[in-house]
Amino acid sequence: MRITPLDIRKQPFPRALRGFDPDAVNSFLEMVAGEYEAIIRQNSEFGTQIKTLEQKLESYIKIERVLNETLLSAQKATDEARVNAQKEAELILKDAKIRADRYEDEARQRVHKHESELVSLRNQRDSFLARFKAMLSTQLNLLEVISGDLKQGSEEKGGVSEQYGDDETMDEVPPQPNLSSLDS
Repeated sequence: MRITPLDIRKQPFPRALRGFDPDAVNSFLEMVAGEYEAIIRQNSEFGTQIKTLEQKLESYIKIERVLNETLLSAQKATDEARVNAQKEAELILKDAKIRADRYEDEARQRVHKHESELVSLRNQRDSFLARFKAMLSTQLNLLEVISGDLKQGSEEKGGVSEQYGDDETMDEVPPQPNLSSLDS
């Protein structure tokens, strides 16, 4: 059972012949009731403060929980971003390596093609020179035969100038190159 300040003030005491002075008892009870009332009021204020502080504490705990969750989410997002960036960097490096290998292969193919073309051109040059030498050799042989025939015919008919007149066309023919220098 709870005692209120009113209970203290209204508490009846039986009268005895040689008892305490009723005014002193009443004055003391009034003083105790006042103190008790102040303590109850203070206790009530403390209760209200406690409830307010508990609400604030609960709010702060929620905020702390949200901040912790946010921090964990941010950490997780940072880790994922780092992993994704690392994967993307690896993909970029792989792609660059693949492209570099492809460019290198294309360059090798072009070099090989140019080397093949160069060999083909050299072969064509050598073939042309061989045919040209053969043709020149044939023409020289033919000239020698014709020249030999002309000399022989002029000796038989009395000379070339008598047969063809004083034509100096043979004198105007430039000297022919030496075929032995073309062989090298």
